[in-house]
Amino acid sequence: MRLIFIILMILVSTTANSEGLFSWIFSSGKEITAEIKLVNKCQLDSKYFIVRDLESGKSASFTNGFAKLATKTKSSIQLQLSPTVKHVSFAGNAVAATKKMKLVADCSKRNLKDVSKN
Repeated sequence: MRLIFIILMILVSTTANSEGLFSWIFSSGKEITAEIKLVNKCQLDSKYFIVRDLESGKSASFTNGFAKLATKTKSSIQLQLSPTVKHVSFAGNAVAATKKMKLVADCSKRNLKDVSKN
């Protein structure tokens, strides 16, 4: 019991930086500009990807593999294809927004159930 109390006292008394666990737990919903790096493992140029805030609907495109998106901490964001891309679908997993992020576009997996039979 004393050990738990000591750990809690250390956590409360230390200064947590803005990207630390303590800050992440208690700063939900804080407005940020997420800086997102795209790791593109697809045969599609990075300019055809966007990152979208699923809660607000805001999106940002990538330039030279980077995008900036006005969002809130812990808001769900997702890597998607630009609406200008037709007849191809891609949607990454939704992840919680942070100030600095890296998203991976991996097109190596195919779901043949999605391909319509003509």
